[in-house]
Parts: sequence; structure tokens; C-alpha cells
Amino acid sequence: MAHPRESNQPLGKRLQTYDQAELLMVLDELAPSPALERDVRAISALLRAGQADVVTDHALDALGRLRSREGREVLLYFIHHRRADARRRAYQALARIGDPRDVRTIGDGLRDSSPHVRNAAARVLGELPSTPGDAGLGSREVRAAIVDDLLRALVLGVYEAAGTLGKLGDADSVPRLTAQVGKLPLQALLAGYANYLERRDLSDKVKLQIVAVLEDVSGGVVKEFLVAWLAQSEHRAASPELQKAIAIAAARVRRLDAAPAAPAAPAAPVAPGAEK
Repeated sequence: MAHPRESNQPLGKRLQTYDQAELLMVLDELAPSPALERDVRAISALLRAGQADVVTDHALDALGRLRSREGREVLLYFIHHRRADARRRAYQALARIGDPRDVRTIGDGLRDSSPHVRNAAARVLGELPSTPGDAGLGSREVRAAIVDDLLRALVLGVYEAAGTLGKLGDADSVPRLTAQVGKLPLQALLAGYANYLERRDLSDKVKLQIVAVLEDVSGGVVKEFLVAWLAQSEHRAASPELQKAIAIAAARVRRLDAAPAAPAAPAAPVAPGAEK
């Protein structure tokens, strides 16, 4: 049997094998080539014909790796598949293709019936390209709608939404995230704050407000977060004012999980007649 990469047959022919192991090998080794669009059409036809779950999953992943818009149509069908894992892979493949027309569609994944799909959709929204223009995340209207969807999803327990919110939200979204402090797991919210602090398009004023919130929250998790931020070399490019504020906050934050100091033992009573 010829190795998949060594075969001169068109992909459509190679996908007709009844040997599942060989079929998976062919799918897993696919990479962009001069025959990209023809290959994507062959994979799409394979998916439409109905396959075992494992073959479906590998085929969806292959479409994501090939990143051709030729695969959009079949992926838009598979985001409604009966299996949550197939839907998750279809959303991820759409995100890798990165067509601006699909941003709102991927956002719909935040309302999927499966928590795994909802979190995957939230995560890949933060990986989409944001090119200037009126399409996709380049559109203020689309971006604002996605930010609203992320905030709603976060409140409902899609914790991956916090990190993506920190990548896509504007300055006005910061207090909306802060409103969830004390209501949602702090570790999830810190992922959002970390991404806000990384942004070059947000002012120091906004970032200093985040530092003030974290100092007020206090606790060991916050202290570790601030100390870790200061230790990362890429943050040396941050403004001196921001670096100083984070250093001061890290020093001030108390570890609330630390054991309190033991009270001083009371003095032993003096036995009668022992005093001289």
C-alpha cells in the first residue's frame, strides 16, 4: 500500500478506501497544496455521505487545517450536528478559516446546548482575525454585539468568555466584567483582566482602574497574579506608571488564605505566696 503522501491519486479516490485506519491517515496528513480547493470539495463530499464518528471528527479537523472558504458550506451544516463534539470541531474549523461572514455564526455557539461547545466558541472568538473594515470583528456593530453575547454567556457559566472579553471588549466593557467580581470564580475573571492589561489600544487609565479593583479584592490568587505579571519580561515595555502601580498593589495585597498569627498566650497565674 502506498503511503498517503506518496500516492499520485486524487484525494477523492484515496478517500474511497474501506480501510478506516488508512482513511484517517490520509485525512490527518493533509496539508495545503496546489489542489487545495479540489481536496476540500472531496472532504466535504465525504462528510455529506455520512461517516463513522471518528472519521467525521478527523475530516472536520482537516477542513480547519486547510483553511479554505470552499469548506464553509459543509461546516455551517455541521454546527447543527447531533453530536456536541462534531459541532465543537465545526465551530473551531470555521474560526480557523476566519471568514468575516462567520463571526456572528460562531457567536451563536455561545448558546449551544453543550457547555463544551459554548466554551469552545467563546475561546475561538478571541482567535479570529480583526481586520479593518466593515466586516466581521472589524465592524464596530458586530464587535459590540459579540461583546454583549460574551458577557451574557459569562454570567451563565461560560467562563472561557472572560478571556475573550479581555481581547475584544472596549474600555466600557471593563466595569461590566468587574460587576461580576464576587459572583463568578475569580480565576476566570483574571483571565479577562490579564488580556485587558496586555492590550496596546487601551489607555493606562483603564488599566490602572483594573489594578485598583484587584488591590481591593485582595487575596492570595490576586497576589500571585500580580507577581506573575511583573515577572514576565514582555511587560517591561508597559508604561512606568502601570508597572509601579502593579508593584505597589502586589506589595499591598494580603494573602487572605494565610493562617492568622496565633494570639499571645495568657500569662500563667502566680501561685499564692509565691511572690517575694
